[in-house]
Amino acid sequence: MSQLFGYKVYNKTKQELLSEIEQRIKSDQLTTIISLNTLKLHQGAKDEKLKALYTSGTHVIPDGQSIVFAERLVHKNKIEAISGAELMVELIKKANSLGHRLFFLGSSQSLLDKVKSKIENDFPGLSKNVDFQNGYYDIVREEKKVIEKISNFKPDILFVAFGSPRKEEFIIQNKHLLNAKVLMGVGGSYEYFVGEVKLDSFTKKLGLRWLVRTLQDPRRLAKRYMICNSYFVYALIKEIFKK
Repeated sequence: MSQLFGYKVYNKTKQELLSEIEQRIKSDQLTTIISLNTLKLHQGAKDEKLKALYTSGTHVIPDGQSIVFAERLVHKNKIEAISGAELMVELIKKANSLGHRLFFLGSSQSLLDKVKSKIENDFPGLSKNVDFQNGYYDIVREEKKVIEKISNFKPDILFVAFGSPRKEEFIIQNKHLLNAKVLMGVGGSYEYFVGEVKLDSFTKKLGLRWLVRTLQDPRRLAKRYMICNSYFVYALIKEIFKK
C-alpha cells in the first residue's frame, strides 16, 4: 500500500489484486473494495466522516489516472490504474470459472434485467449462482429485508451499485450482516458490463475518461468534474509540499 492524500492506496497490479481476492475468498477473509477517484477525494476533504468511511476499506484501489499521476509525482512510483468497472467484469469471469456466487445490488430493475440476460448468454453456467436486488426500495422500511435476502443467499462477491457515498456507507455499516466475502461498490459498472458505456484503453492511458463521460452526460457530470478536478490540483500541490 502507498500513503497518498491520507489514504492507503493499493499499489500492485490488477492481476495481483485478483489473485489476492481469490485467496481471501478461499480463506474466508472479509474484503471491502473502495475505488478512490477525484470525487471521493473531494467528498472526503469536505467531510471527515466520509474520509474515515473511504479509508476503512481493506483495499482502496486507484480508480483513475489522476490517482496514478499523483502517486508518480509525489512518490516517484509507477502504479497501475484499476478501473472498478473493469475489475467487476474480471471478477464475474473468475466467478464463472471458479463457481463463486454473485449478488448484484442497486440500479434499476431494467438494467439488472440486462445484466441477468448477459450473464445467461455469456456465462450460462454462472446464472444459477447469481441473484439480484434493484436499488429502488424504501431504505427505512425495506433495507433490513434486503440485507436478509443477501445474507441468506451467501454471496462470495456482492456488487453494490448505489451512488457515493451511499454505496460505501452500505458496505461498511452492514459488512458483518451481509454474509458476503467480498463487498465492492461499483457505481456505473453495470452499464459498462452490458455495453451501454464504453471505456477504451486510449482514453484511459491519457487520463481522459472523465472528459468522455462528461461529453456523454454533460448535464449531470460537467459541474461535478469541474469541482472535483479543481480540488484535485489543489490537493496535489499540498501533497507535494507536505512531502
